[in-house]
Amino acid sequence: MMKKCIIVCLSLLFFCGCATRNFRFADKAPIWQLNDQVPIPMPKGTKYIRMDYYYKVLVRQPAVKVFNYAPISRSKDVNSYDHIPASSWYTPRLGYKEITPEELLQASNVVGPPDPPVRVVRAKESGANPGFIIADSKDRLYLIKFDPPDYPAIETTTALICNRLFWGFGYNVPEDYTFYFQSDEVPIDSTANITEEQVKLVFSSIAPPVDGVYRATASLYLQGNLLGPINDTGTRKGDTNDTFPHEDRRVLRALKVFGAFTNQTDIRIDNSMDVYVSEPGELGYVKHYLLDFGEAMGAHGAKHNRISDGFTHIFSFGEMFSNIPTLGLRAANWEYIEPTPWKSVGAFEAEYFDPEGWKETYPFAPIRRSQADDNYWAAKIVAAVNREHLEKLVEAANYPEAAAGAYVVETLLQRRQKIIDAYFDNVSPIEYLSVNDDALVLEDYGQRFMSNFPENSRYQVKFFNDGKKTVEKELMLENNGSNIVVPLTPEMFAKADNYIRVEVLAWRGNMPAPRPAEFHLRAGSGKPVRLVGIVH
Repeated sequence: MMKKCIIVCLSLLFFCGCATRNFRFADKAPIWQLNDQVPIPMPKGTKYIRMDYYYKVLVRQPAVKVFNYAPISRSKDVNSYDHIPASSWYTPRLGYKEITPEELLQASNVVGPPDPPVRVVRAKESGANPGFIIADSKDRLYLIKFDPPDYPAIETTTALICNRLFWGFGYNVPEDYTFYFQSDEVPIDSTANITEEQVKLVFSSIAPPVDGVYRATASLYLQGNLLGPINDTGTRKGDTNDTFPHEDRRVLRALKVFGAFTNQTDIRIDNSMDVYVSEPGELGYVKHYLLDFGEAMGAHGAKHNRISDGFTHIFSFGEMFSNIPTLGLRAANWEYIEPTPWKSVGAFEAEYFDPEGWKETYPFAPIRRSQADDNYWAAKIVAAVNREHLEKLVEAANYPEAAAGAYVVETLLQRRQKIIDAYFDNVSPIEYLSVNDDALVLEDYGQRFMSNFPENSRYQVKFFNDGKKTVEKELMLENNGSNIVVPLTPEMFAKADNYIRVEVLAWRGNMPAPRPAEFHLRAGSGKPVRLVGIVH
């Protein structure tokens, strides 16, 4: 409690004197669709060199960060209502419209799974996991990936569930299917660049078949020209539609929350892909995909024997130096975690899970720059995931043990609640409902979603012009179990030259939230009072 009090006091002091949160929004409707699909010539591809990337994220970036005192800027891909518009990166789904369990299971799947007979046409082109590429009867290409030998079904179940969840979160993902076959059902094509011995080697290094049937994930090859991974910093050279530095995109910063929910620790640039899509003879644009979800939900930790997966980076100077005073003898929470009884689940858990302390295996620049408003936005989307969604996905994933599937559902629900409680508590989770000349009507999302919502919540309301000048006496509104109604008058707009910033700070008992929510209103010009901006 004392630690939280200190954090809150420091936060209030910071925001009392900080000018970076002073916004003035234009009298325009918010942008809901980014114009980032303008036809352009195809940019050059990028080559991923693993050791160069590891050096960058484990050594160079941490060293530079020590000497970088510049404040982290607000995400640049948000609109005036504090949302991410639709774009070549993102499509609003969960949290923006009703997504049924059946729609979530269907996700991006249009083409469908491989249509037999299939044949091996070439070796897997990248990655350390065994697999190969097949063509089906319609010559459609699929990447075939398997479970590790000691953990049958751990990656194939996870790949299906997380592929659909990340589609629901709004990302572009490939079509992934669980694929069952006997080894003699995938002969090698005569033109393949893979030998029978290499195929046998693949089968010898994966989970064994059950009753002669192998289980795999079949991922439909992305259509278009593959340009290589999405860089974690900067923009893609030659892509004039790519105008925001990637480390300052909320759509990538939000992976902190979505990664924590699913324990997708294997967030690296080589698990993404930029694709140049176009019609024959015409210019196209770059579409951005996330790939390879099979090592989420404990699979990465099980496969690499890392019980600390999700709790520590694979290497960190900070973590190393923090162990020096205790000579590395202090016990971390993750040291008490035990694997589940099921090889198809591993050590996926919720008891020790800490959303704010969650870490991806290799530091990912956008995640390391995520801010309270980014995390809150993502947590609202996680809040839209319900039990029926998860039960439908787990049923389709076909866990070998029924108890394992039920455990995964409950664990995800518990992690979901921890994420909501953590990130809703770092802002004032107040959302806009409506406005007229007399009142601004708001909703406290904490009341709707938080498990620890105190009944004695209150709301401190302040009224400013577009600077810092107070234009009306502040109010303290009590929570009465319904919406928050903030009164408005023509006099306050007249004092503010028809531009008012309403700050609403949530108080939970005697504790204020670290920061208020802002609602920017305009009047005049012959129009009714209107909302022009939101800042969380």
